[in-house]
Amino acid sequence: MKLLILGLLAFVLLAAAGSSDCFWQWRDQAREARAQAREAREEARDQAREFRRQEREEIYRVRDEIRSERDRIRREIRENIRENIRESLRFHRDWDDSY
Repeated sequence: MKLLILGLLAFVLLAAAGSSDCFWQWRDQAREARAQAREAREEARDQAREFRRQEREEIYRVRDEIRSERDRIRREIRENIRENIRESLRFHRDWDDSY
């Protein structure tokens, strides 16, 4: 009976010693996994920042193109209005001179 109890006790001690190594190994693996996840998160954030920066630059570029096109159209409209006014004045002067 004593031998059975001692054998069982030895078995429990060996199992506990083996599982403690397993526990430390598991803990180290979990730590490494957390570090890898942290690095992946940081990389994803950096990529997202870069993407947002590029998108913002593209939006600014398109906005500037639209503004320059708007300004060009406004200039053309002003020039057309001025030309129409000049023609109208010329017509009225000619009309006044003729009649």
